[in-house]
Amino acid sequence: MKKKKFPLLALAIILAAGGALANSLTKNHLEETQYYKSGTSYYPAGIEGYDYECAFDHFGTCTYYFDAATGTYKSSKGGKILFIR
Repeated sequence: MKKKKFPLLALAIILAAGGALANSLTKNHLEETQYYKSGTSYYPAGIEGYDYECAFDHFGTCTYYFDAATGTYKSSKGGKILFIR
């Protein structure tokens, strides 16, 4: 039993460390430049709380971010964009 227990424990530790490392390497898309969509184009939204706010909108998208891996804009935050200034 001890011979089977040690490799399983070692494997569990290695998988946990690998999962933690992989999770720490992912980017937080909210820290990237945020864009808003106007027609078919995307424009920089500015600083949230200073230039714009995201109001509740059940089906809308407030801001987008540019995903360099796919070359497309992806939804970042739900809602409706309201410009402050």
